[in-house]
Amino acid sequence: MRTKLIGLGPDTGAPDLIGVGLVRLAVEERLTPAAAPWLAPLRAASFADAWLTFGDPAAPGLRVPAEAVLQAVVRRAAELVLRRHGGDGPAALEQLGRESAEAREWARLAEVCHPAEPAALVLLWHGVRSATAGTGPIAAAERASHTAAVAARCGAYVRDHCRRQDLLALVLACARSAAAALADLTDDDRDRALAELDAQAAQYMAPTAPVPLWVPGRPAGPAS
Repeated sequence: MRTKLIGLGPDTGAPDLIGVGLVRLAVEERLTPAAAPWLAPLRAASFADAWLTFGDPAAPGLRVPAEAVLQAVVRRAAELVLRRHGGDGPAALEQLGRESAEAREWARLAEVCHPAEPAALVLLWHGVRSATAGTGPIAAAERASHTAAVAARCGAYVRDHCRRQDLLALVLACARSAAAALADLTDDDRDRALAELDAQAAQYMAPTAPVPLWVPGRPAGPAS
């Protein structure tokens, strides 16, 4: 049972831990010099086979539903985008709006029929809105509405006959946005970026549990 091996259950930190792993893959793709362009899709597909389930009737190892991991990656990416903008929510939302429009235009010019990037940026827009909702009952309701909007947008994008392909494309697009923000925050320093992700991963792993294969070494301890 994979989630048992890392000391977690699907209702605790497993989606967040897997989300960190996906962002780590995207960081390595972005900041590893001379990385073979064909390698990243293969690694992403292998990671998905090991850790995610896409509505499979019998998923071995209690893999985590991709929808839950998508929500976790959206939260992680929104947090990083906000940090990149110094916590300025309106500036972050404006930038995401511009990037989404540019992604849609690129897809139109390239004649990409079902692009993930514009849809993923809309999910991040809702993630930033949720992250800046504040506190209190009204804020909690607003956060819930944006979480529901992410699920609804995901459902609108994913085609029944391409469920795995579309869900994975959304998750990876969000992970790439998170990696881009983290690269900016760390001045494109691969080691710094990966060290931050290792510290985040430590928060979701039991101290005595075996390290997931994608974690190159157990971090010293949970980030304070």
